[in-house]
Amino acid sequence: MNTNEIILSSLKGYLASCGAEEKTTIPDRFSVWYDRAHSLEVILPAEELVNHSQSDEMLTEAIFNLSKAYGFSFDIFRKKLLHDDSDILQVRSSGKNVNHGSINFSEGLSALNGLYEIIKASANAAINVKGKKKAVHHYLSGVNMLAPKAGSFIYTVELQLLDTEEGNNASNAFKQEVSLSRYVNSNLAIVLARISEKINLNEHKSPAKLLSFGVNSSFCNNFLNLFSKSADQLEFVFDWSFREEVYENVPSKVIFNANDREKIEQYKNLLKKSHVKKYKDLPAYIEKYSWPIEDECGRVYLRLLINDRSYSCYIEVDSKLYETLKAEHAKKQIAVTCELLITSGVKTAVDIFKMHSIKLSENFEIDFSL
Repeated sequence: MNTNEIILSSLKGYLASCGAEEKTTIPDRFSVWYDRAHSLEVILPAEELVNHSQSDEMLTEAIFNLSKAYGFSFDIFRKKLLHDDSDILQVRSSGKNVNHGSINFSEGLSALNGLYEIIKASANAAINVKGKKKAVHHYLSGVNMLAPKAGSFIYTVELQLLDTEEGNNASNAFKQEVSLSRYVNSNLAIVLARISEKINLNEHKSPAKLLSFGVNSSFCNNFLNLFSKSADQLEFVFDWSFREEVYENVPSKVIFNANDREKIEQYKNLLKKSHVKKYKDLPAYIEKYSWPIEDECGRVYLRLLINDRSYSCYIEVDSKLYETLKAEHAKKQIAVTCELLITSGVKTAVDIFKMHSIKLSENFEIDFSL
């Protein structure tokens, strides 16, 4: 389709998504749409005449009236119509040391690589179905870099709304009413917002806690490449296509500042000293139980026995599992299969990163994967 055909199709889709109705149709000439919420009539050319020179003015007027009614910039709205089959991610790097529309070439290359790796890692984390490698590759085939825009420095990424390829059941596995790409894009926005929120909470950030909300060594490296030292602020702005539903918990903007960058730098250094190791049937003891009134989960404290040394750790559990474990006598030896996060230092610290199972007896094992 040429530009006018794309804009006409997108305008009809946008009007329908806003609840507007096609009020009048004159065959082979034009149609009149009515947007009741804004008391607005929009006239669109018929498909047969969309490439006629007079249709240019009609389409331009429709874009102008709609952008004015909905508070959009004319240029931004027109671009949104031309890319209605994609979500658009804009990442803006700003600060007193960032020139208007330009950035050091080396920093720019590092930033682009960091942004791509963040998108790629998000896809790998969100897609967890049979044929995962193929599904991730399919999603990334629709990730395109658009021409840079002036204004501090802005990277623009087109995230095409691709569904799973025929024969791949990933969408069914997600149990989502959206495409594979919208699912992954939404997950990226949610994870970034969660990281922004969590790093600003006034609480101790252990390596295990950092990993639990998505901050690992890879993320730290990619984030710091994207958020150069020249910048004071980094904005992720998602312009969601109207072709698919946007869920309420999905943000449109996530902002990080210089203090956040400094914290990520600290987390990077902390995580350097940590590694994850899996243990099967590791001897352990249940030490104690606690459930603070204000908490949503209970804590079960375990004493793990590793190479003639013992380490105290805890897991957070729901009420059913809490009562099951509480019924066991403290100090009773059990066996756990888990992934431990081991952090070296003056004193080695051990945290439970992921619990796979707890064997309470030869005949009773709790499987955490179920």
